Amino acid sequence: MKPSRSLFLFTFITLLIFAAIACFGYRTLTHEALLRHYQNQRLAQSHTEQVSNFILDLLARNAVRLGSIASFINLDNETLNELVAQESSIDALFVLKKNQLVFPDTRAALTEKDKAWVQVITPLVQDPSLLYSHYFTDEKTQPTSGWYLSRELSDPLLIYWQQRDNQVIGFKVSYVKLLSDVINTLDFDYAPNTLRVLDDGRLIYQNDSQKGVTGQIASNSQRLPYPLGSWQIDYYAKPVNDFPLYLWGGLMLVLLMVIIGLGMFYLYREYTRQLRLAQQQVSFVGQVSHELKTPLTNITLYTEMLQEMQPEEGVPTSASQRYLDVILNESQRLSRLIQNILSFTNVPKVHLQSVELTPVLNNIYHTFTPAFAAKDMELALIVNGDIHLTTDVDRLTQIISNFLSNAEKYAAQGKRVELIAEQAENTALIRVRDYGCGIAAKEFKAIFQPFYRVKNHITEGVSGTGIGLTIARQLATSLQGEILVTSDSTGSCFTLKLPLEPEQDASKNKDLLT
Repeated sequence: MKPSRSLFLFTFITLLIFAAIACFGYRTLTHEALLRHYQNQRLAQSHTEQVSNFILDLLARNAVRLGSIASFINLDNETLNELVAQESSIDALFVLKKNQLVFPDTRAALTEKDKAWVQVITPLVQDPSLLYSHYFTDEKTQPTSGWYLSRELSDPLLIYWQQRDNQVIGFKVSYVKLLSDVINTLDFDYAPNTLRVLDDGRLIYQNDSQKGVTGQIASNSQRLPYPLGSWQIDYYAKPVNDFPLYLWGGLMLVLLMVIIGLGMFYLYREYTRQLRLAQQQVSFVGQVSHELKTPLTNITLYTEMLQEMQPEEGVPTSASQRYLDVILNESQRLSRLIQNILSFTNVPKVHLQSVELTPVLNNIYHTFTPAFAAKDMELALIVNGDIHLTTDVDRLTQIISNFLSNAEKYAAQGKRVELIAEQAENTALIRVRDYGCGIAAKEFKAIFQPFYRVKNHITEGVSGTGIGLTIARQLATSLQGEILVTSDSTGSCFTLKLPLEPEQDASKNKDLLT
C-alpha cells in the first residue's frame, strides 16, 4: 500500500472514530442534561403535591370533626347556642328542614349578630341546592355532606354542611382561622428553593419570608380543588445550570479524542515503519538474489563444460563424474531457489506464446532426473497425446519445478514420482503425483500461504523457505489457471489446470496488474 493511501486510510478511520465519539458524547451529555431537568421538575411536582395534600388533609380533618358533631348533637336551640359559644372554630350554624330555616329561629327575638347571620344565609335557605351544586356527579345521586364557599361578601363565607335525616346542618368555619392553621402548621424546608401559597393572587405563605424568588423560575404550579379553588401553590427553583456538565463532558471527550489520536498516530508510525522495513528487506533480497545469479550461472556453465570435457579427455572417473553431477544438481537447485525469491518479490510480465507441451516437460524431466536418482527415487514422465497451448513457458516451468522440488524433498520414502500431462476439453492438466505420506486435508489452504510449512516428522531437518507453493499459485493465476490438491495415505497429487487458449482481455489485465 502506498504511503499516501495508507495515510488517507488512517486519517479517514481516525476522523470516523472522532465523529462517532463526538456524536455519542453529545447525545450522552444531552441525555444527562435532560435527565437533570426532569429530576428537577419531578422534585418540584413532588413538593407541591406534598403541600397540597397537607392542606387538603387539614380541611378533611375539620370536615370529619364537624361531621361528627352534626351526627350526634341535639338540635334544640339551647344546645346549638351553647355549641356556637364554646367552639372557637364555629362562628355560627344553621339548620334547614324542608327548605325552612329551623335555627336560628326567626320567630323568636334575634340578636344583631343572628340577624346578620340570617341575612347571609338567606340565599341558601331559598335555594339549598347551592350547597351541593359543586358535588353533583349525576342527577340520581345527591351528596349528603360537603363544603360551600362564597366570595360575594367582603369576607369569604366558608360553610361545612351535612344532611341528617330530613334536615341540613351547616357550620360557618372561620376562614381566617383556616388561613392561620395553614400558616402555622406548614413546616417544610425546601431551601434553597422557594414555595408559595397564594389565595386569589394574595400571598398567604412562603417557606422563607426573608428571601424572594430572584434568580429562580416557577418550576411547578398547582391549584387546589373546591372549596379552595382560588388557592394556588407555586414552587420556585434555580434553573439547572448545564454549563459545567457540557464543559467537563466536552473536556473529557477532547481528552479521549487526543488519546485515541495519539494511539492512531503511533499505530500509523509503526505501520509505516514496518512497511518501510519490509520494503527494504524485499529490496535487499531482490538485489542479493540478482547478485547471486551471475556467479551461480557461471558455476553451472563451467560444470556443464567439465561434464562435456570428461569423455573427450578419455579419463573419466566415476568419482569425478559423480562430483560434477552433485555440483550441477545443487547449482540448479540453488538457481530455482533464487528464481522463487525473485518471483516472490517482483513478478515479471506474462509473455504468452504457442507451446508444445511435450518438449517442455522433457526438459524439466531431464533436469530433475539426476536429483531424484541421487535419492534413489524414480521420476516417470507420462504425456497422453500431443498437447498444444498458449502460455508463458518460464512460468509454466517454474510451477512444475516447484511441484517436483517439493516431491523430491518431502516424498522420498515413496520412491516414485509421476509427471503426467493430458488434455481435457479446452484445458491442459499437468499432474505431479507422489507416493509419500500425503498431506492432511486441513492443511490444503495453509500450504499456499507465504512462509507456511507443514510441521511433521517428514519436514524435520529439510530446509525450505515456504514460498514455493505461494509462488506457484500466483503464477498459475497469472496464466488464468488454478492449482488443485488431492491427498490420501498413498500420497499427494498437485494438478495444474491451464486453459489451452487464455482470454486475451484477461491476459492484458494481468500485464497491467503486474
